[in-house]
Amino acid sequence: MPKTLAEVYGFSKPALREQEEQFASVTTGTNIADLDTADAYRQMTSGDENAPLIQAMMSATGWASGAIKGAGGVEAIKDWAESVGESELSSRISDVGSALPATGLPKKDMPALEGGDAPAVKDALSPGGRFNVDVEAGYAGDEPSVDAWIDSLDQEDQEKLSKGEEPALKEDKYPAPGTIQGGGPDPVGQALAFLIKGKYDGNQSDDSINVQVGGSLANSAMVPTQSNILAGKSLLFAFLQGTGNSDLSDMGGAFVTGDGEILDGHHRWSGAYIGTGGGLNHSNVHIVDGSAADLLPALTAIGNAIGNTQKESIQSEDQYIMERLNKLAGTLKG
Repeated sequence: MPKTLAEVYGFSKPALREQEEQFASVTTGTNIADLDTADAYRQMTSGDENAPLIQAMMSATGWASGAIKGAGGVEAIKDWAESVGESELSSRISDVGSALPATGLPKKDMPALEGGDAPAVKDALSPGGRFNVDVEAGYAGDEPSVDAWIDSLDQEDQEKLSKGEEPALKEDKYPAPGTIQGGGPDPVGQALAFLIKGKYDGNQSDDSINVQVGGSLANSAMVPTQSNILAGKSLLFAFLQGTGNSDLSDMGGAFVTGDGEILDGHHRWSGAYIGTGGGLNHSNVHIVDGSAADLLPALTAIGNAIGNTQKESIQSEDQYIMERLNKLAGTLKG
């Protein structure tokens, strides 16, 4: 009887079945809440660069592949995952996935704010400075709408606004994301009116929301507001943090509400949680008193009014992590 290929080449049937075994599908768009944690651990400890999860990690950003190779490659991922252990690593991944809200805000509706915007946000949300957004009852001119207030002003004041001079405003209380006009470092027209309307309501003590610039907050105290956090990116950050090849303690000026709700920096948070089990204290966090539901319309409009466009991607976060990697690499070399 003729020999089978397995017999000719010395393969046993169990060995062939093992070679044919498939990992679960994971792409760069896979939500961490959808990971099979046991399979994720198996992929990370496989030492197989072609495992889908490894590929998702290596393709998560433009610099991911180089960072992983610089940290020791797939063997280093295997060693790190095994050092954490399947039970613990699975628990950390599950904690992040289960923390995600069932329905979160899309990126286009999130505040378009960067870390360096914190002083302007603080000014806009408290009286006594250049700006003061009208956030309380008792609106300027009894007009809750920005557009209605602008229409109520005389021609001279409307012309002042168009030149970037006070006063003026219009639209609903908070203009819809991406719609406010005249935004920039020196806002004019509608953007300026929105930012200063609270100064003209006859009460200089209201319209005040506290903003702690450059505060600190425990990783475990933070709560995600997005329903989708990318698995590959999260585990990339976790691996780099867990092996000392990145430092996610600095949140890079991410905004968080007083209730700990994350408005920016979800992958830094998830990576730090998985990399440390939540045992990291973050610095450089801008904490705005209140809840996300109350703050998001105002913060989104403020971001637009100072010239920021809505974030359709997390490119700024990628750039921040890359800067931290470069700084850490320089420190290690030194």
